[in-house]
Amino acid sequence: MAGPIGGPLRRVGRIRLHGHEFPIDGRHGTRGYIGEFGAPRVDGRTHEGFDITAACGTPLVTVRAGTILKRAYDPDLYGNYVVLKGEGERRTYKYAHMLRPAPVTKGQEVRAGRRLGSVGQTGNAAGTPCHLHIEIRTHGRLLDPEPLVDSWTW
Repeated sequence: MAGPIGGPLRRVGRIRLHGHEFPIDGRHGTRGYIGEFGAPRVDGRTHEGFDITAACGTPLVTVRAGTILKRAYDPDLYGNYVVLKGEGERRTYKYAHMLRPAPVTKGQEVRAGRRLGSVGQTGNAAGTPCHLHIEIRTHGRLLDPEPLVDSWTW
């Protein structure tokens, strides 16, 4: 924001914090309490990520430059998913319930903002609104993704 001393401020540009991008390239929302980090599940588990809703097929992009650690399919929980190790940081990012397998391979280096796939509802998300389940870990410990993801939206 900029403006004259004592005068009104106006937006003059946009900055990217720490080289992160918002993971969904399109209109999005949230699932509410059920999609929040730590929300209880019927089998005694708790939700280990944060769910961001969007129309099925909405593009997903990498939140950070880094290396693909895993691309797999888990029919019981995550469906089509990818794990990205962020460049220059000790975080990993898991994208789950993707519409199709991601067009990446293990060990591939990617730039922030690269197309990673599409929002879907695979795995245990069948029958729910289409959404991205994103998990963030540092040193193997789960973090609440919501505050981080929120900081990348502007």
